[in-house]
Amino acid sequence: MPVTKVIEVIGSSADGADGAVREAVSSAGRSIRGISHVDVVSITCDVEDGQIARWNALVKIAFPVEPR
Repeated sequence: MPVTKVIEVIGSSADGADGAVREAVSSAGRSIRGISHVDVVSITCDVEDGQIARWNALVKIAFPVEPR
């Protein structure tokens, strides 16, 4: 039976929440193989001078544990 590992990462983007989620998955994908599921936990924003400056997405990323 396969085992799945889940980690939490935060992606950021100046272009919106979707971009922040995509950045989180793209960055994690550089060092993790086989990402099978992404769960968006929360979306937050950094505000500067009364304007949204950056979107942040906290996501849980699932991937299989590879046998040795």
